[in-house]
Amino acid sequence: MEFSRRHEGHHEVKVDQYWAFGYYFESLDEKQKHQRREYLDWYGFAAQWSVLVIFALFQISFFVAWLMKSGLKYERPKSPSFNKRWDGKLDWLKGMQSGCTKMMWWMRKDVIRGWNWGTRGEWISASVWTAWLVYLCIAHTGIDYLHLTKRFGQIGASQLPIHYLLAMRAPYSPVQWLTRLSHEQVKTSHQILGRITFLLFLLHTTFYLNFFVLSGFLAKRIKDWDVIWGLISIILFSAISTTALGFVRRRNYRVFYISHIAIANLIIVPLYLHVSHIRIYVYEVIAVEALHLIFRALRLKMYQGTIRLLSGTNLVQIRIPLPPKSSALTWRPGQHVYLSRPWSGGKTPSFYDQWLMINKTNPFTIASLPPKDKELLLVARTLNGNTKYLADLARQLSQGGSNVPMLPTAGGDIPILPLALEGPYGASTRLPDLSDYDRVLLVAGGVGATFIIPIYRSILEFHDATPAGTQIRCIWAVQKLAETQWAFSATSSPDDVGADGNEYGLLHGPSNVEVYVTRPSGPSLQVDASAAGIFAVDPDDGEGEAIEMQENEQLLGMEEQMERPRKGMVVKNGRPKMSDVVDEVFSKGTRTAVICCGPKRLTDDLKRSVEVWVNKGHDVFWYNETFGW
Repeated sequence: MEFSRRHEGHHEVKVDQYWAFGYYFESLDEKQKHQRREYLDWYGFAAQWSVLVIFALFQISFFVAWLMKSGLKYERPKSPSFNKRWDGKLDWLKGMQSGCTKMMWWMRKDVIRGWNWGTRGEWISASVWTAWLVYLCIAHTGIDYLHLTKRFGQIGASQLPIHYLLAMRAPYSPVQWLTRLSHEQVKTSHQILGRITFLLFLLHTTFYLNFFVLSGFLAKRIKDWDVIWGLISIILFSAISTTALGFVRRRNYRVFYISHIAIANLIIVPLYLHVSHIRIYVYEVIAVEALHLIFRALRLKMYQGTIRLLSGTNLVQIRIPLPPKSSALTWRPGQHVYLSRPWSGGKTPSFYDQWLMINKTNPFTIASLPPKDKELLLVARTLNGNTKYLADLARQLSQGGSNVPMLPTAGGDIPILPLALEGPYGASTRLPDLSDYDRVLLVAGGVGATFIIPIYRSILEFHDATPAGTQIRCIWAVQKLAETQWAFSATSSPDDVGADGNEYGLLHGPSNVEVYVTRPSGPSLQVDASAAGIFAVDPDDGEGEAIEMQENEQLLGMEEQMERPRKGMVVKNGRPKMSDVVDEVFSKGTRTAVICCGPKRLTDDLKRSVEVWVNKGHDVFWYNETFGW
């Protein structure tokens, strides 16, 4: 360290101590401090509102896409009229569209293949935004070390309202409205901005602690409340950033969700008490959070539904009949809702019970077409957390273990439960008119079919899918054929519905879904009795053992029924070879829409195969439905 004095114009400024990178600990007079405060406020304002440039770029891209689509609309040959050719007048526009498509595909590729580290586009966007914010942290700080230190905190705080806006679930969010993205698509930006903001705050804290140590003020300042609240804030930021890491979310989603919501609301207090200069951003965060709660409340409604396990699988199914004037009758194919833990008590849930319910939610895609089916059908695989709770509850109800109302059916009474649904949400409302495409390829893996099947049905039932029009191919990969029972009809009439209310499936009209069964039938399909909701008495009792054997035989017979192909499906063994499927589909049309939902391995394989045709200049619409929270 060194001590010196320097001159600025006619004013002599005392330099107390040299730190590093050309910055000094300076002693400023009141006028200079006021000027520094003006710089801090101005650059914080610039950092926050420069996000409007991003929104403007979105609008420009939408306008350019509209121009290209309008210009090529009447020039594009439509399959199967392969004799039509381009007249060459708009080759430059076609080349521009092809170049934009190739660039978008390049941006969507993983930055490191096989590692879940994000896409190239995400890394480029994050790097550009980080560089811009760091520049705003450094600009016009001179050699004043404290100015640099404070600037990092000010710029970090300016990003908090945007960060909270990006987490807003409701479609009324201005971010979703301006970008035309759903909250599932925006969530990546929320995660990236969260990491950038945490980095800025971490540097702010590190620089300040360094100043306290080198100036000898640490013992004194560490006892001051502004420093204490600042340290509490950075500790909470560290906690929320750690629990938001991918491996934590995958290992225990509930820990991530609860800690994220709790800390996001709690951290407002220490930030407000830390320093007065960032309170304008705290007020904005509070306003965003209040609006978010209001918007979520507007999307939350109570329903009555039934819950059961699907025989021979680890799938849980929920059916919710809709009254004639329900707003849910207008919901679109592929949308999803957040289902709260059902209230299994014998009385109507109180406000406190409902509050607990809405804070224990999972996303469920609506597998039915509400306008046609007059019901909401939800299907999910039983894993941990809420889905395991739902499965346990279904077993309990099947044995009459809860005092809940019963719904009379042709095959017997079924317990009904109060269910809290928040929604609908999802980007499926912004899908293009698929009848404009020559070919539509729909690919589902496992329960990803809850997203694909409604879209497939909507094309069949609401569009002209004739040999001269749009050609549709739907592929569904499952481990066991029994996993398809919720979608395919086992009877010819809804009057033949059995006790479980499920034999009359969704696809009871003309359809040709290719179902790939990846695991062979036979012993691997057998599940224990408890997994199917069947319980025997004490096996030490001879009578109980006989009952157990009889029930097991009934269970195996039920599984055999579930493993039989149903009307409307073409069953194939093994995994689908996506390269062959894609080549066959793309070779018969010039415009193709590909929509998929399923395990990452399946969708990545599909994406690589489609990219080959994108590079050949084909006009491709791609959409992959994912959930990453």
